[in-house]
Amino acid sequence: MEKKEFGNLIKERLEEKYEGKAEIKLQEVRKNNGVTLLGVMVKDQEKNIAPTLYLDELYHEYQGGRNLEEIFGVIADNLERGMPKAPIDMEFFTDYSQVKEKLCYKLVNQERNEELLKTIPNLPFLDLAICFFYSFWHKSIGSGSILVRNEHLERWGVTVSDLWHDANENTRKLFPEQCCPMNEVINGLRMADQRTWPALPEESCESPVSMKILTNHQYACGASVVLYDDYLHKIHESLGRDFFLLPCSIHEMLLLPKDETDDMEFLEWLVRDVNEKFVDPQDYLSDHVYYYDGEKKSVSIVTP
Repeated sequence: MEKKEFGNLIKERLEEKYEGKAEIKLQEVRKNNGVTLLGVMVKDQEKNIAPTLYLDELYHEYQGGRNLEEIFGVIADNLERGMPKAPIDMEFFTDYSQVKEKLCYKLVNQERNEELLKTIPNLPFLDLAICFFYSFWHKSIGSGSILVRNEHLERWGVTVSDLWHDANENTRKLFPEQCCPMNEVINGLRMADQRTWPALPEESCESPVSMKILTNHQYACGASVVLYDDYLHKIHESLGRDFFLLPCSIHEMLLLPKDETDDMEFLEWLVRDVNEKFVDPQDYLSDHVYYYDGEKKSVSIVTP
């Protein structure tokens, strides 16, 4: 069974389940880096928020032999949990004064998001782009984010500079940074089957372990911590030396002190190899190696 056929079968089963009480749509959704996923959306006639469940992973499980009835049960349960219990008032999103306090930024790859960047306000940063989102939590649907688009900017009557100013104020507060020694990360991954770890004390940045991971406490789009005011410079002062930044994904960067290696070709190979073998295409950030110069207080792309 092809993926689209699988999706249509799930759509038909959901239409039977909801018996005309909800609109069921099967749609391809473009995600970060141009990745397209197949999603099924359930729009309850009495609700103004419709959950979308992506079917790609479940389709792979079906191909691997998982029972179709079991898969449908998982889909139905997840959609029910994601369905808001009552309509959610989104009128606030038309008023920038109500949005600005939870406006944040993240980093994405410029080249792989060329089409997306035409539709959203953004700022260039090396081979990356800084884009903006509204971070929210609601008791009916949990946490989430809304990507800021050009039409929002026009409606609010603000500029990209305004977005940057407010996001720069908020992102560090809502997504505080953490510097994780590599051994702590490895131990954490061994202990839990998830990509989150307990908060580490600030002195972790002074650990004798040379390679560290820079991210945020939520481990969500944590590579953007390199934009936090004076953060890299404070790490530089703690280490007493310049360092390389190796982008592992949109969620984190590896930090390696300059005196650990002078083999730039190896570092670039390492980043590419990790991206190719271990990073989900949606989470890819860059194949380039970056360098932080403490004297200049600046980040640049390394050319082997």
